Amino acid sequence: MNYKYVIIGAGNGGQSLAGDMVLRGTKVSAIYDKNPKPIEAIRKAGGIQMSGPVVEGFAPIEHPTARLVDAMEQGNVFLVTIVGNFHAQLAKEMAPYVRESDIILLIPGNSGSSLLFRKTLRENGVTRLPLIGETLSMPYATRLLGEAHAGIKARKLSLPMAALPASRNDELLAAVSPAIPEVMIWADSLSIGMSNINPKSHVPYYLFNLGKVEAPTPLDIDFHAWNTKTTDRIADMYDQERINVMDAIGLTPISYKKAHELCYAGKHYVPIKQEGAMPENAVQVPDRFIDEDVPLNMILVSEIGHKLNVPTPITDLLIDVSNLVREKDFRATGTTLDTLGIASLDKAYIWELIGRKE
Repeated sequence: MNYKYVIIGAGNGGQSLAGDMVLRGTKVSAIYDKNPKPIEAIRKAGGIQMSGPVVEGFAPIEHPTARLVDAMEQGNVFLVTIVGNFHAQLAKEMAPYVRESDIILLIPGNSGSSLLFRKTLRENGVTRLPLIGETLSMPYATRLLGEAHAGIKARKLSLPMAALPASRNDELLAAVSPAIPEVMIWADSLSIGMSNINPKSHVPYYLFNLGKVEAPTPLDIDFHAWNTKTTDRIADMYDQERINVMDAIGLTPISYKKAHELCYAGKHYVPIKQEGAMPENAVQVPDRFIDEDVPLNMILVSEIGHKLNVPTPITDLLIDVSNLVREKDFRATGTTLDTLGIASLDKAYIWELIGRKE
């Protein structure tokens, strides 16, 4: 098959992926964002400047566009790098144009992202479904350094990924590996989404460092150096609760420790200095560290735990504190079993839903 890659989303991850792919020799047929500002910046520059220890150089981008139908006409493998809160809306917008032969990869997935994407496509009239998949995380630790300028501080050594249905994992690997050579296959998409590394690495450190979040100093630029013995303990307790919940429904969890070893060999990387005003999604500690990670991941862990009598006190505490800090009700808006169309927590039912076999 002739794979033509289109990147959906021109934020930190999308621009970094586009630039890295081009400089590694893989053509990007188009990059799309519904926000015309980053698209216009890429068009004006003729591409994306790449800086940092991973990749340096200028990556020409042939087809930046703010029209989704235009983007979808350019390719057949869609690498989706938008914030997970908008996956369902994107599925609705893609529904009139999507083809059965298309491949859609959510980078990254959250808990049940592929199931929700598939469900939304069906609800919007798609009967011949594309292949859908998701990754554990972004391929990089990265931030925009300026307009049409991305700075990758680290590229993941391995990036777990899975398809929906899981029986098509090999097809997904064949399509994605030319664009992201680091991908590796995991058991199934729900195990991947529920193992997303961000809730553990973002939420406790944001909530228990509010002084640094709300009144940062130049010394506070490296969010991932904010850990203390206590914040690490809380984060590890949440991670264990998530693993216990996943075990209870027959999934194959990836612990945060294992994920960090796979992705970065346990190393910590210092951010690259940014210049000038940054868009909200490019700041070092964006509110999406709570607004995405809590509703799209922790709510489902809590709900399954309560239904199956698997204790989740730390998860519940983090949700409650997040509601207080962000003045929102994430339990009312987050991903639930009903949202995903999961009617049973029986292992056989779950495995059939995600296309997994013994």
